[in-house]
Amino acid sequence: MDPTTLQTTWYALLGVVWGLYLVLGGTDLGVGMLVRRTDRAAALRAIGPTWATNDVWLVLAIAATLGAFPGWYAELLSGAYLPLVLLVGAVMVRHAAIELLGHATPAAVPRWERALVATSLAIPFLWGLIWAGALDGSLARGQDAGLGLLQPEGVLAGLALAALCRAQGAAFVRLRVPSARADLPLLPGSALAAALLLLAAAALTLGAAPGVAVGLVGGLLALAAVGGLGLLVLGAAVARDDWSLLGAACAMAGAVGVVLAVLHHAPVAGAGPHAVLLADAAAGDVTLTAMLVIAGLLLPPLLLALGYAYVRFLRAPDDAPARGVGGLVARAIRGTLRELR
Repeated sequence: MDPTTLQTTWYALLGVVWGLYLVLGGTDLGVGMLVRRTDRAAALRAIGPTWATNDVWLVLAIAATLGAFPGWYAELLSGAYLPLVLLVGAVMVRHAAIELLGHATPAAVPRWERALVATSLAIPFLWGLIWAGALDGSLARGQDAGLGLLQPEGVLAGLALAALCRAQGAAFVRLRVPSARADLPLLPGSALAAALLLLAAAALTLGAAPGVAVGLVGGLLALAAVGGLGLLVLGAAVARDDWSLLGAACAMAGAVGVVLAVLHHAPVAGAGPHAVLLADAAAGDVTLTAMLVIAGLLLPPLLLALGYAYVRFLRAPDDAPARGVGGLVARAIRGTLRELR
């Protein structure tokens, strides 16, 4: 059975929410990976006003998945139980580390820094493992409460997602904290992220579950992701951190879009009785319509609040070049944080 227009609309909305989480929250995760490589206080101050806000998108994505597609949510929990338990634990420890680092004793600070780095790496790795498991059918088989997801292509996808988050975080810190540029060379990490993402895409294409295909929409989004990777590496090569940050964001959004476009008809993919079709996993039309009305009322103010937070609290440094994205941001909101210094 093909998904209805209402079901497809909700699936697209979920794609937007997941994309916002992995683009915005992924940057924060990347910054968390780098706190032992640069000035920790400056790096955390750069994401301080927005990191908790960005994690709200994860909560919304999970809640919307449960409400709109309860069958998908149930299979996700059963097929990836252990990775999801680890994810919840990693999110809790990461939040605690960010909050407590400024209050910990000198002896405890290194331990919390290591915890922040480890959890910031673990979260994107585990998400990559889970989404790859849907593409190759491992998630549908539900083996060993999620241990069956530890396939080579899944591990490669997890590493690629973690590397892309790290590249996002490095570009963001370099753009916001100029003194960190010497500590955080961008080109090696950007090239590694691009190589891993392309290798993961090739491995997942070769190991895809029967009936899984990219399609026209997925192909266009894949081109956008490849273009983003090119901009990421080019920006790193010519020392344009704003280009690199924009390229990494496009690559992340494109990658998320490709995965969801491929899984449109079967979000838990796989041949046989374990496959879960979107139409079968969706809630009823009344529920989806009510949720759509609620989303229409709540999403615009949420997006406006998020935009305000970025404009109000984040700005380019005073010595940023007055050109490109960095210059535009600097000219638009320069001086707004002076009272917080």
